[in-house]
Amino acid sequence: MNRRTLVAAAIGIVVLAVGVGWLLLRDRSPVDAALDEVRRLPLVGPVMAENPAIESRMRAAIEEEIRSPTQSGPSRPFLLVADIRRQYIVPALRAADDATAVAAVAARADLVRHLRRADTAACRQFALGAFQRPDLLDAEGQRLFGEVLQKLEAAWRSGKAGKPQPVMTREELMAALGQAGFGKADFDRLNSFQSLSNDLTCDVELKIDSAAPLLPADKRGPFARAILGT
Repeated sequence: MNRRTLVAAAIGIVVLAVGVGWLLLRDRSPVDAALDEVRRLPLVGPVMAENPAIESRMRAAIEEEIRSPTQSGPSRPFLLVADIRRQYIVPALRAADDATAVAAVAARADLVRHLRRADTAACRQFALGAFQRPDLLDAEGQRLFGEVLQKLEAAWRSGKAGKPQPVMTREELMAALGQAGFGKADFDRLNSFQSLSNDLTCDVELKIDSAAPLLPADKRGPFARAILGT
């Protein structure tokens, strides 16, 4: 489920900023432009704000990438963002309390529901983890995306300050989706998620993000944490 996390959805911005940020912001250094883009990644900015050493590592990674661009495989900033996610973001999201975790997933559902009507291409990008330009959404889409970021940060802060919480395994997650109404056609679509049309991708994503309220109360938090932190 990594492809549906907001962090994964935004990682591509790092590569964009390193590659073309200097063209967009000629009055600033390409390093500063790229670092600003990294700070805007969901939860990466707060992590760096609380850990100056990580920001220093990111600046060094960007500088090295600009001096000697990666010829094969992920860029240095990309790898560092992935490392930040593994070390600082995922563990906190998987420890979020029930209320903030469920609220974050509900905010995702609200955004996807709107995009399903207003912009199915953006909806598919969000679901596949390739959503890089929230600024191009309509006013309501931008508002809902802001809500997603706020709820996600609240869940992260809750988990960072809390203790380990139960999280569904993949098998439990699939069973919970079935309990929430997923049928064979839905699971077939999930298994071929990246090849679906815009509309079908949105339909599957919305059904996943809307599942928590359909589960027994004691399963909602573990389900939401699995969605956010897988």
